[in-house]
Amino acid sequence: MISRRAVLAASVALGAVSTVFGRSAWATEERVLQITSPREITSLELADTSYHFRRLRVAETLVTIDPDGKLAPELAKSWSVSDDGLNWTFVIREGVRFHDGSALTPELVRDAIEVMRKSRNNTEMVPQLPISSVSVAGQSVVVSLTKPFSLVADFFTDGPAVILAKSSFAPDGTVKQIIGTGPYKITRIEGKTSVDLEAFSDYWGTTANISKVHFTGATSPDTIANMAEAGQVDLVLGLPQALRDRVEGSGKVKVKQVQTARINGVFVNAGDVRFDDPVERRAISLAVDRRGIAQALFGNPKAAANQLFSAAFPDWYDPNLPQIERDVKEAERLLAGAGWTKGSDGVLTRDGTRFSFTMIVGKQPEVKSLAEAIQAQLADVGIEVKLENGNQGQVLEAVSKGSFLFGLTRRNYGAVPDPVATLVLDYAESNAANAVWSGVNYRNPDMEQALSDYLAARNEDQRVAARKKIRALVNADLPVIPVVWYDYNVSISDRIAFDSVPIDALEVSFWIDRVKWAS
Repeated sequence: MISRRAVLAASVALGAVSTVFGRSAWATEERVLQITSPREITSLELADTSYHFRRLRVAETLVTIDPDGKLAPELAKSWSVSDDGLNWTFVIREGVRFHDGSALTPELVRDAIEVMRKSRNNTEMVPQLPISSVSVAGQSVVVSLTKPFSLVADFFTDGPAVILAKSSFAPDGTVKQIIGTGPYKITRIEGKTSVDLEAFSDYWGTTANISKVHFTGATSPDTIANMAEAGQVDLVLGLPQALRDRVEGSGKVKVKQVQTARINGVFVNAGDVRFDDPVERRAISLAVDRRGIAQALFGNPKAAANQLFSAAFPDWYDPNLPQIERDVKEAERLLAGAGWTKGSDGVLTRDGTRFSFTMIVGKQPEVKSLAEAIQAQLADVGIEVKLENGNQGQVLEAVSKGSFLFGLTRRNYGAVPDPVATLVLDYAESNAANAVWSGVNYRNPDMEQALSDYLAARNEDQRVAARKKIRALVNADLPVIPVVWYDYNVSISDRIAFDSVPIDALEVSFWIDRVKWAS
């Protein structure tokens, strides 16, 4: 856990302002954009909350993703790859200043990439790249590889790949403050839930439309809804779907919605005897009433997920796949064929093992309701699910200790524009045992080969062929059992020009620098 003193160090050098009752105490004559999101700042380490500071438009990466989900230049104004696919050249934008006034240089970028690629955090993208060396050539940084890898630019859009000023780091390399290059700079961080931002006048690109922003992190869904209804915030970025109708019904706000690359589903330990056969995972899939859950819990029957990738990925989504209808009889037939028979208490058993396990459930209302629905539906086919209140830290600990069996996931396959980047993290052999929020211990040589073929592809025909194999495997093997696609909602007050608020299906940025006051 980060100490309050350490968090405050992130902004003291930039000049602090006071906050009162969670709202910024900027001079009263100035209008402040009030925003909230169901996220807290738990640490300044890049592997932890760099995504958050990128969303707040404080820190930037070499390459970014625009609101339409396409790769776009950011701190690198262009990039290219050699004919043999082994050298990627990023031309660094000139005239870029960090918030402390220091200059962005190719040498600084080179050193930053060297640190990134040595990280041992298996959730980060850049360390997965087959980098042999990083060098400077004039205004360019050249990333050399040991083998061709087609997604280098995509991987540099990852949150922990933000480029920070040297003054951001302590002598031991830990992050002591966030000094980025974005259109907003931090003027104060208060604890885990309060951040004040101010437009950066020396920003290299288009300056922010609104000069001052106050962010409040609120993890309680009811608190978020109350703030929106009371007019305390201008934007709720990530309004829980279960509360959309309530907030919009207040008449004080409008809501924008987009289907994202994130999936609400089930992930299992594919190395356990209960889940090691794809037949067992298919039976679980058929026992779940997706359409009923999507309607009752999320208010959107169209969110029922019949495949892993949503329409947020047009190249990966298969519009011809039928809906997965609940079929208890077929689920029972599959389980019986796999050798499972019901005991006297109605729970399936095989070779002395009961099809029974505990699932850790978070405190969010929609998570608890989803867990209870899945518990009841699996009970109909003889699978006993015991629910235990807990948090994601306990799930992570269970995975690391090898004791994890079954849980809920809200996996984001859009951390970078191409979902293969996330699949590599999840299903590469070296990561299988610790594939948190995906198929733990899922191993399939065909998947390994298809991923390798995709990454080594030199033309679109090769990429399309590999993509079809990968898509077929994830939907047939079900290392993650999709239930409901996640809808991203933004609540917008009447103080804001509704059409000025971009909504990002890949959840890369809040794009608050583009927001305008209503006229």
